[in-house]
Amino acid sequence: MIHVFGHLHPDSDAVCTAVVTAQWLNQQGRDACAWRLGELNNETRFIFRAAELTPPALLDSALDDRDVWLVDFTEPAQGPHSLPESNIVGIIDHHRLGGLITRLPPEVWIKPVGSSATLLWQLLKPETLSAAHATLLLGAIISDTVALRSPTTTGDDHLAVEALSALAGVDLETFTRDLLAAKTNISGMSADALLNKDIKAFTLAGHDVRVAQLELYSLTQVDAIRDDLRVAMDALVAQSGAALVVLMLTDITENASTLLFSGPALAQAEPCAVPGMLSRKKQLLPWLEQRLKR
Repeated sequence: MIHVFGHLHPDSDAVCTAVVTAQWLNQQGRDACAWRLGELNNETRFIFRAAELTPPALLDSALDDRDVWLVDFTEPAQGPHSLPESNIVGIIDHHRLGGLITRLPPEVWIKPVGSSATLLWQLLKPETLSAAHATLLLGAIISDTVALRSPTTTGDDHLAVEALSALAGVDLETFTRDLLAAKTNISGMSADALLNKDIKAFTLAGHDVRVAQLELYSLTQVDAIRDDLRVAMDALVAQSGAALVVLMLTDITENASTLLFSGPALAQAEPCAVPGMLSRKKQLLPWLEQRLKR
C-alpha cells in the first residue's frame, strides 16, 4: 500500500490533495490510502463538510520500509520522524526542494503554482473526478492562494478554480466567502494552539527556523493575546532548540503581514509590518534568508 500524506500541522492543501491523490492512484490500480499528520483546522473541516466527505485518519504508526507518496512538501523536517526510513515513491508539490533523499527514483511533479491541488488537477482526467473531490481541490486552491490574491497565484490556478467550481457545482462567491470566514476564525483557541496551527520547519542560511502563519481578517483579533503569543514563541525556542521562530500575522483584508521574532538568530529583531506580504514561501522565506545571511 502507498501511504499518501502532506506535512505536519496540515493545512487544507496538505489534507485535501492527499485524499484526491490517493483516489487518483487507486484509479490506476495502485493500492493507496490518504492520511493526515495533525489535527484539522476550522477551514479544512469546512471544506470536508461542503464536500460531504469524512477526513482521513491520523497517521500514528512508523513508516519504516513502507511506500509513501508526499504532497505539499519535500522538507524532511516537515514530515514524520520515520520518513527517512520509508520508501518515497512519489511527490506532488509546489514548494522549493527541501533536501529530501530517496532510496529509488520517485515519480515527481513539482511546479510553481499556487497550490499542490492545482498541479494535481492538471494530472487528472476531469471525467474521473467526482463533485466531492472537485470541492476538495477547489477549497485547497482558494485557501492556498487566499482567494486568488496571493502573489503565488498563477494563470493555472485561475483556470483550475473555474473548472473545479463548475465540476463541484458550488456558487464560487458564497463558497469562497464561507471558506475565508472559517480560515480566519480563531475563537476559543489558545496562544499555543494558534502558534502551532500552521507552522513549518526550514533550514535557512544554516539555521533551524520555524515559521508560523496565522491568517486573520483583522490583526485586532489577536490584540488580547499578543503577549501570550510571544511567550509561546519563546517556549518553542527553548523546547525545540530552534535558532529562530517567526510568527507571520497576515491580515487578508489589508494584504499585509506583521512579523514577530523569537530566538538567538535574530535576537535584536523588533516586530515589523510588511505591506503586501501574504505568502510565506514566495515572500517571507527569501526576505528572511537574506536577513539571516547578514
